[in-house]
Amino acid sequence: MRPSPVRSHFLFRANHSYWATQLVGWGTFTGLFLVWNYVNDTLSNEVLKLLLLVFLTGIATSHLLRAIILRYDWLPGDLGFVLPRLVLASLLLGIVAFFALGSVHDAWLTDMPPLLRVSASELFARVLNWTLLLFLWSLCYMAHNYFVRHRREEIRNLRLETANRENQLNNLRAQMNPHFMFNALNGIRALIDEDPEQAKRAITQLSAILRNAMSTVKRKVVPLGEEIDIVKAYLALEAMRYEERLRTQFDVDPSLEREPVPPMVLQTLVENAVRHGIATLPGGGDVLIEVRRDKGDLLLCVRNSGHYAPSNGPRPAREGGIGLRNTRKRLEMLYGGAGGLSISNRDGMVVTEVRIPASAGTRTNTNISTGP
Repeated sequence: MRPSPVRSHFLFRANHSYWATQLVGWGTFTGLFLVWNYVNDTLSNEVLKLLLLVFLTGIATSHLLRAIILRYDWLPGDLGFVLPRLVLASLLLGIVAFFALGSVHDAWLTDMPPLLRVSASELFARVLNWTLLLFLWSLCYMAHNYFVRHRREEIRNLRLETANRENQLNNLRAQMNPHFMFNALNGIRALIDEDPEQAKRAITQLSAILRNAMSTVKRKVVPLGEEIDIVKAYLALEAMRYEERLRTQFDVDPSLEREPVPPMVLQTLVENAVRHGIATLPGGGDVLIEVRRDKGDLLLCVRNSGHYAPSNGPRPAREGGIGLRNTRKRLEMLYGGAGGLSISNRDGMVVTEVRIPASAGTRTNTNISTGP
């Protein structure tokens, strides 16, 4: 599979920055010795050649160290795990750097004292010097990548938060659209004389829906139980409109009510089932809401009477209404390929499922209390 143009451009920019940093870093290091020799009037062609060898050796060995870091995936590793390995790798490459430099030096720079014929103490000092240089280089490389990853994560979180709020605001506008409000208020108006108690309950349900829609704009996740309550309030209001044409059933394990879910995700599935399923059937139909564990993941399933006919649009995101497209996009940003939304026809009913991966519950559970 060929990489996408965007990914190729990103990789090109990353490699370009890496090599530019390599050249500038080792160029600055050898440049300091160049200036020092110039100031002390010891600069010669042989010294220039030696500095060139140091420059090339530094780039080559640090690049090998980078390859080791990437090969063994040390970048995201714990500091206590990575540091000893960086020291060992720096030591081994420090030895390689010294002997590689010494071999070329002694063969090319015959007018200078040989590097390989030195005392044990000087050999130790030179190897230690290369080891420290490479270890410091590795720390700088690790720190740079840490900050780059941290920045990317911040950007991803900002985009996710923007998508969440956009989706929730879209749902808020959908819930407060004139048709919904008109039908709900007309139903309540008809109940005031016939059944005042039920009218009061309907007003309470409408108030709960609108309050929830506005408050969840500031929340990343909500407990499943809270989402279920809003769905029940929504269905109770719709029941005033459709009466016996709308038949609902819930199958939710009470032990799952504290599980975190994206706000209004189940509400969107149910609203889609009512508007595009039950409303189109003269005799009405059933809406079945089920929440269960499936291979450790949380599975939200809404079944409704009717038949699902996918559109002929070129993108999967075009399946379903705006609410489902926004939900699919939000799930993709939240959980990547581990979660998602699917629609299918099964056993004479339309089945809409949202899968929330098991690991997401642990990661987002601390955000449940992040309310207005």
